[in-house]
Amino acid sequence: MQDKEGRILAVNQLKLWDHQKDALKDIIDYINAFDIKSFLVKMPTGTGKTGVFSALSRVAYPDLNFLIITPSTALKFQILKEVQEKFWNKIAKPISELPDQVVEPLLPKDAVEVISKIEGKKSIIVTTIQALQYISANDSVSFEAIKKNTDCIIFDEGHKEPAYTWGETVRSFRKPTVLFSATPYRNDYKIFNVDKEKFFSLDHSKCEQAKILRALEIQQLDLSTLNPSTFVNAVLAKLLVVIQILNGQGIAQPRTIIRCENQSDIEKIVASLKKLKKRAVGIHQNFKDKNDLLSEVPDTAGQQKYDFFVHQFKLVEGIDNPEFSIVALYAPFKSSRLLIQQIGRVLRNPELQPDRSAYLFGLDAQGLKKEWKSYLDYDKMVDKRKKLYDITDVLKVNKEASTLYFDGSFRELVNVSEISLSKSILFQKKVNAYFHDGSLIFNELSENLLEEWGRRDYSILKHELTSPNCLIILYIKYENSPLVKDGVFIEQKLAATMLRMDKSHIFYYDSEQNNPMRQIEDLAPVSRENLVKLFKNKRNISKVFLINTDIGSRNIRSKEIQSNSIEATAPGLSDHSYFPARIEGKVREKGETKRRYLGFQNGRITDATGKRIPFDELQLWIDEVDQELRTVIPSSSINTFMARFAERVDPPATVEGICILLDIDGEDLDNFRFGEDSKPVYFDDLCANIENNAFTLIINDQAFDFVISYASDTKRFNLFSAGIDEFVSSRYENEEGILAFFNTNQSFRIVLKGNEYVYAGKFFFRPGANLISKKKDLDLNQIFSPHPCISKIISEKGNIATLPITSNLWHKDTLFGLIARQASGYGDNPLENAFDFEHLLCDDLQGEIGDFIALDTQKKRVVFIHAKAGDSGLSATAFQEVCGQATKNLDYLTPYFDKKPTANIAKWTNPWAYSKVGTVSSRIIKGGLTPKAFYATYEKLVSDPSTSREVWIIVGNMFDYRSFSKEINKRKISEVKPQVIQLVYLLRSTWNNVASVGAQLKIFC
Repeated sequence: MQDKEGRILAVNQLKLWDHQKDALKDIIDYINAFDIKSFLVKMPTGTGKTGVFSALSRVAYPDLNFLIITPSTALKFQILKEVQEKFWNKIAKPISELPDQVVEPLLPKDAVEVISKIEGKKSIIVTTIQALQYISANDSVSFEAIKKNTDCIIFDEGHKEPAYTWGETVRSFRKPTVLFSATPYRNDYKIFNVDKEKFFSLDHSKCEQAKILRALEIQQLDLSTLNPSTFVNAVLAKLLVVIQILNGQGIAQPRTIIRCENQSDIEKIVASLKKLKKRAVGIHQNFKDKNDLLSEVPDTAGQQKYDFFVHQFKLVEGIDNPEFSIVALYAPFKSSRLLIQQIGRVLRNPELQPDRSAYLFGLDAQGLKKEWKSYLDYDKMVDKRKKLYDITDVLKVNKEASTLYFDGSFRELVNVSEISLSKSILFQKKVNAYFHDGSLIFNELSENLLEEWGRRDYSILKHELTSPNCLIILYIKYENSPLVKDGVFIEQKLAATMLRMDKSHIFYYDSEQNNPMRQIEDLAPVSRENLVKLFKNKRNISKVFLINTDIGSRNIRSKEIQSNSIEATAPGLSDHSYFPARIEGKVREKGETKRRYLGFQNGRITDATGKRIPFDELQLWIDEVDQELRTVIPSSSINTFMARFAERVDPPATVEGICILLDIDGEDLDNFRFGEDSKPVYFDDLCANIENNAFTLIINDQAFDFVISYASDTKRFNLFSAGIDEFVSSRYENEEGILAFFNTNQSFRIVLKGNEYVYAGKFFFRPGANLISKKKDLDLNQIFSPHPCISKIISEKGNIATLPITSNLWHKDTLFGLIARQASGYGDNPLENAFDFEHLLCDDLQGEIGDFIALDTQKKRVVFIHAKAGDSGLSATAFQEVCGQATKNLDYLTPYFDKKPTANIAKWTNPWAYSKVGTVSSRIIKGGLTPKAFYATYEKLVSDPSTSREVWIIVGNMFDYRSFSKEINKRKISEVKPQVIQLVYLLRSTWNNVASVGAQLKIFC
């Protein structure tokens, strides 16, 4: 085994650049004195980091086994070729002079074979982090063998934003780890446990001076209108000058990278270039490798076919061809990190030729120049001060002053290291309670929580174990001030987290209400049935916030009802479709009455006392809560209160969604921003139909395709949308993206196939405790009025050939004919008595309020009549249109609706005419009022509180009431036909909407 000096000597004999040798010397020092932390090598793109990989693994330490990890397959194969042969050819080092080592790529499917090949030999394995994580999760034997074989890790971060799980996987090796990054600016230090004072940094400006990198020139693209054609023309105009300059610098065939935001724009830019006879290729993972639209970047030989390379992210890494010398931005990058990586692709100057240039064309040259200068300034600062900086370095406690005059008195500054958190920190009576299923170990959960807070860049000041099962964390949360337009002014908030694990429950508290980590989120919150126990007297429950499982476009999606006692109120028509998200009421404790809030979706328990309490008092309160949750009470006493609402059930045997509604309110949406310019996020509609486990949503006028999957082990759904996090990001740099928000919180409602089940608030529900209820106020049968003379009618309005206009009215054998005759002459006295209106008008066609409007000043009635005939039997689809008509103009039945239907009143003066049926000379069927007088009478009636408001739906033989009644009178909802369930949902929803304006619904059939 060589000593340190021998390894450095071996490296110095290679034809390397000086900075490569310097980097290798520092890495050798690090490996020689390894103390668990990782070592960062910060080198700009194009300065030979792959050469450092190669020399480190094959010359400096040929006696060690290396694991080289990359973030992508393309980069893996590029590095593999360099380490095996390509780099050594560049520096004229014969392969035969290198020690014998096995250099192998690693895929999960080849793990056993690769491990066999390297057994007993010195090796260099090149793999991706994704492959390594897959092996870790699915092949523990192979993963342990790889760990055992590895002496040193090289991690090439590429352009990717490092995920926390990357660090977890790498740290599990507990081996020397060298992290290579051109842009380590966000959470890299914490994730990889990088030493912030011992690292190698190569200043970009010095690389320009040493001619290792070209100088960058940024130029403005002036466009009055931006589209693919105008953009291409502007770029080509710039290139007329630039290419001559580059040719003069020795670049015979300069190549241009064009960056777009999406697949469609790539295709359009390529088409515009090819139309002008330019050699262009588009690169995107969705392309099918034809018509110059490729799924991967071509190799160096393949690159010779093209002058223009159009992409979204593919060309940010994986190319090292110095002929690339121009970048044009059709769409900007989301982050400076990506922009810098992209620019790095055109700065390579491997021959160290003087006065070499590269070009960046953009629509905002000033902004790009500012961004580039900020990068160079930061780079110089790191190089000068020899220290890495992150947000925790910005704000430091001033330890020189021990006392300050603040808030009206002299106060001692808190020295966190000297205080006891359990004695010094105040809390509120609010916790999230989860079932403890015995699968978690408290020490592991505590460690995971501390790591998660670190990953989020919360600065942990102190943590304290108050008992073997309780942890307190005191931390600072940093945010950039919303008042600052540019730059950074960091605000800090002191916060506390408490985690307690009891025998039956896990309690979580956070003063900032930050979402807990995944390990806690995956637990089941304490059930609704158990939480209700915290109200000893359920008559004290005075407020319920309800979320609707009926996600139709016209339906109320949530509502809050309040009463002195919710239990004492009568059930509502739509209670079956609502599930309670939270309830509120009064509890009496130790002679004190206070308000208590229970959140069923996340097991939230809050007592609003208006004051903060010491830790010991919080623990006593949790003890009382825990005892009440474990109290056994008869289920019937729970059901008497909750049975009216949707019932929570176990997942059905088959879980297949047919409709989804994203559940995110304005306050949560404000935490996210769209695009580079950080616009507010808005959805055209949060609701979408699901087909083949896929759906589409429009966000900020851009379509995003989603895939939905269900995991039976966790009983959770997962949403995936490629690229959405590139557009919709958190306002806070280290917080989760919007996709993670939906998945972590399960913030959506899903109707399952068959309409019998709904998934909402992390649970499955069967809306239907009263869906087919026989209780007097809820029985659906009461809205139906069956009549044989109606059920046999097959036509709504008739037709000229067989059911023409007769006696200046619609044919008798049509629904319009029956209504116009007010059922006279049909041999049905009860039906005729039901009509018997004083005034009747036809409002059909051209934006009707109803097909007919009936008024009666004597009996004080206003009736909107809607008719529909057809041949469907029990189909909900057939009812969809007429129910929609019945509900869309319900505002006209409210006394305070002031929109005058001017167009309708004008229409009433004209005959009713339809070419396929004929003409009825007057729309005033009965009563003789003029249109204006009819409307005045309607206005007077509808503004009278004593007036009966009614909505009639009259259907012919499109509806088989006898079969329908037979189905809904079945004892169990599971026995009812699925199509009838759909129809019941529709009719109940319509009934509820009509009732919401104080009107009655009647269906004549």
